[in-house]
Amino acid sequence: MKPIASLNNALDNGTTKQIFDHVRNFMIGAFILAIGTTEFRQQENQFFDFIPPGYAGLGVIGFAGVLILLNLYDGIRRISKSKYHLSLTLGLVLLYLFLSVRVVEMAWDFRDLAENVAL
Repeated sequence: MKPIASLNNALDNGTTKQIFDHVRNFMIGAFILAIGTTEFRQQENQFFDFIPPGYAGLGVIGFAGVLILLNLYDGIRRISKSKYHLSLTLGLVLLYLFLSVRVVEMAWDFRDLAENVAL
């Protein structure tokens, strides 16, 4: 019964909402990163030739990196109050790296699939 009481306590304290908000913010950052890497990979002129090819993608990648790192810092700061903060922090960083790379790969695969279907 103790796990159920812990879950009820977490629900009452709003912990689950914080977790979902954190995951949502990470996913938004990861998708912005995927957009930037796709833009950088294509090397096409965007923004009516005001920005040279590749620079728009680098700007979007930098913006996504700042958002992801800010969210990661917030997660680490919250985890640091935990009893097992070192292992949880390491797990969070590894999860961020894995999911970021995987989201970018999925976006590239989806883009390639869409281009092949259009041809």
